[in-house]
Amino acid sequence: LIEVKNCHKSYVPSDWVMISSTKAVSRFHSPFIIENYRHLNQLREQLVLDCNAEWLNFLDQFSEHYHPVSKAIGHLATVDCLFSLAQVAKQGNYCRPTVQDNRQEIIIKNGRHPVIDVLLGEQDQYVPNTTNLSGDGERVMIITGPNMGGKSSYIKQVALITVMAQIGSYVPAEESIIGVVDGIFTR
Repeated sequence: LIEVKNCHKSYVPSDWVMISSTKAVSRFHSPFIIENYRHLNQLREQLVLDCNAEWLNFLDQFSEHYHPVSKAIGHLATVDCLFSLAQVAKQGNYCRPTVQDNRQEIIIKNGRHPVIDVLLGEQDQYVPNTTNLSGDGERVMIITGPNMGGKSSYIKQVALITVMAQIGSYVPAEESIIGVVDGIFTR
């Protein structure tokens, strides 16, 4: 846009097109801009059409190889998961849990939340917690405390350690004995 004060509007060439105006100024486009803008819009429309056509062409060609690529992605995801679990196992403050299918218990000695533990790093502000739940003894825990007191972090810590043990991962604790678990419920 070329902006001209209204008092100088008479100097604007007659083939220029007024786009907008206020009490003080008027804005114009030159014929060069109008023509090139029209051409630019045509090119944009053509680009959208070409992109859509190439996308459909890609999908047609890819559909022939979908199943092998899907299998490869699945295998890569499995390898990635196994490497991640191996990386966790190398950490010095993680232990190998004992998973026992004949006992109904969750015993975690000095467990830590795996995510918060990493986020805090060297600061060691997260206090380890011990959990002792057993089918023969204490089966339920009621956790109370003030807001922001760590109740949900503790509950998630026990749940994450339990899930990690079930999949065969090392866990952030000094010692962990866990029976086979088929569900985790919190309220």
